[in-house]
Amino acid sequence: MDTADIVGVLLLLLGTGIAYYLLQRRTHKHQRVPIAGRSEVEEEFKRVFFMTSTQGKEGLIQRWMDRTGCDRTEAMRLATEEWRRDNR
Repeated sequence: MDTADIVGVLLLLLGTGIAYYLLQRRTHKHQRVPIAGRSEVEEEFKRVFFMTSTQGKEGLIQRWMDRTGCDRTEAMRLATEEWRRDNR
């Protein structure tokens, strides 16, 4: 085995590694893992209303809970859906 063969094998391994990395990155790009103790709905709510104060977020959740009689998580989901509809 001479130097050209070794270089060829190393380039092949490098190319395979890059292809594997890009494939993994593409398939996992849109998968979000929620922080422990938080649901995906809570994470999405935080992401959408990140510029809103804590009091504003709580007020928004409370208004949805009072309006529809739903629980906290459902109120977050409804608020996020309404925001998305209004901001398309």
